[in-house]
Amino acid sequence: MRAILAVFVLAACDVNMTPEPTAPPTLPSCVPNRDGQITAAELPIALGATVDYYTGANRTVDLAGKNGIWNFSEERADDTVVALGPIVLGAQWYAPQFPTGEFAVDGGGGLDGIYHQDDRGLWLDGTASRDPAPATKTLIRYAQPITVLRFPITDGQSFTVIGAIDGTISGLPFIGTDTVDVEVAGTGRLDVPYVQFSPVLRVRTHVARKATAGGAPAVQRRTTSFLFECFGEVTRADSKQDEVSPDFTVAASLRRFALGVSK
Repeated sequence: MRAILAVFVLAACDVNMTPEPTAPPTLPSCVPNRDGQITAAELPIALGATVDYYTGANRTVDLAGKNGIWNFSEERADDTVVALGPIVLGAQWYAPQFPTGEFAVDGGGGLDGIYHQDDRGLWLDGTASRDPAPATKTLIRYAQPITVLRFPITDGQSFTVIGAIDGTISGLPFIGTDTVDVEVAGTGRLDVPYVQFSPVLRVRTHVARKATAGGAPAVQRRTTSFLFECFGEVTRADSKQDEVSPDFTVAASLRRFALGVSK
């Protein structure tokens, strides 16, 4: 089975507007063994390849699930189909700012997330706007890359990382921290239109971004992702800002694996 990883970043999702490579990408082979854990080898990075997702905003979601099943199989006429996938870090204006970065993924709102992966985990180096115009430029570099997934990914795993930031957001200087709590909370079956994935792992991520000075409260967001061996992220729900419940019921954005959708 050929696979591609669609990774998450600390931002909402949107259409990947980065030009596709001229040569067809080389796709890794990966066969799910359904053993309830995901290793680095079972989360391959297929650079230049894309996967189709149904996407929509302000969706009612059931993240708690029932009897070990999460049902996201409802077809929605107002969904948009987008193609998402990792691209090589190289020609982008921000590439020299991330010496350990290997690839970028669309983070929505004109932002890219910059990552690298090794046998220990998936590392987020930072985020950057695609447009380098000074008035709107965003460049977030962590003093040290932060792990957003740790291998092997197993149910019950949890960790917290803090990333120090000295960068620019929407043209304005920003000094502060991102506190990222990651919890693998549950395994079971996930239903999307025409496909069932089992066993998936439910990964909850809570991000609190706080400025060092000024006394303003942290801005908080939550994401729940469902991961399956070799496919990576097959469903993702992003909360509205400052959501307090890990099982939030209204997603600011929702994307789901789309089988056999023509571009």
